[in-house]
Amino acid sequence: MLFLSNEIRDSLGDQVKNTGKFEINMEEKFGQEAMKETAPPRLQEDLKKTQEKADEMIRDVKRTETKVSARIAHLEETLANMQNQLNETQSDVRDLRNMKADLHTGQTAYEFENYLCTYIYPPGTIATHDQKFTRLMKWLKENKETPEGREGNIKWKELTDKYGWTDATHIPVFFQMLRCTTPHAHPTVDFSVPLISENFNTSEKKKYVEDIRMMTAELCTHVV
Repeated sequence: MLFLSNEIRDSLGDQVKNTGKFEINMEEKFGQEAMKETAPPRLQEDLKKTQEKADEMIRDVKRTETKVSARIAHLEETLANMQNQLNETQSDVRDLRNMKADLHTGQTAYEFENYLCTYIYPPGTIATHDQKFTRLMKWLKENKETPEGREGNIKWKELTDKYGWTDATHIPVFFQMLRCTTPHAHPTVDFSVPLISENFNTSEKKKYVEDIRMMTAELCTHVV
């Protein structure tokens, strides 16, 4: 649009110059008084007014271009901010999905050893100790000659044969599954980030959480 306006203005400028030259030639040929009655002076005046309008059109176009450029810059900045927010949201979603997967995987391993103890140990046995799987495997070896131990070993063999279990491949993965919950159950706290659980849904409770959070951050500086 600006290119077209410039082209029109330049063309009009050329016509004004040509008309001026034509007027001079006419004055030389017919005299100044005779030229007052002729059309070229009026034509030149009309062309000058048209040129002025063309100049004003160009100024309008430039003002419009400035506004459009500013608007485009604002939109580009807004789009960049939205893209950053989208990237952060996608990153948060990935982190949450990974956390959910880790928690489910760790809980699966925890329930596996609990159910396994209930399934293999003699009825009425309560396995409340830690390292349940390790202690169960030890019990199976130590009691393989007892009726309860033989029955437990039969159950364990049937189950492992069904799923192709091998100690060398499955046990390391099982212990890794148990550790999946550790980073989420005991995360490294970033005291600069005011993350508060949604379970504290009143302003008073949130304040108390923040108080304890800040107290903890201060205490950290006193503990070596």
